[in-house]
Amino acid sequence: MIRTVIRRLPLLAGCLGTLALSAGCGASNTSTVTYARYQVTCCESGDINQLVQPGEVFVLHWMVVPASPTSSSVPTTLTLTVTLQGPYSSVTGLKSGAPATYTLRAPTVTTNDRSTTAPTSSVQLPAGLPSGYYNLEFGIAAPESIASGASVIQVGG
Repeated sequence: MIRTVIRRLPLLAGCLGTLALSAGCGASNTSTVTYARYQVTCCESGDINQLVQPGEVFVLHWMVVPASPTSSSVPTTLTLTVTLQGPYSSVTGLKSGAPATYTLRAPTVTTNDRSTTAPTSSVQLPAGLPSGYYNLEFGIAAPESIASGASVIQVGG
């Protein structure tokens, strides 16, 4: 009886070794699924480097650029905001921190990090808006982060 068990040990060990090897091979063949992601950034230079007139619609074209892929199948919601404040008689005056007479906001735009479509934000400038320099503030908020920036646009002549 002991002789029979001893003869079968190499066979049993060989089966267990093959089972362990095939289990290990199976684990290395599994692939991780990734999803394409995109970042939204501000904005096309033509949006800022222009003279806009009272009564016009100021349009800000957001840019969408590829980001590193993610393993999460759930898209991240991005909230985009735009505010114009002014007028100021000069860029120096704008940067001095003096209070603005007008504050104009674009409607909030919501997108996500899976969308390849570049969103736009629009601000209707009132017909009687005074000429001058306006502080353009833009923000991109995600559930766990926020990014913002600013630039200067000129209204009127």
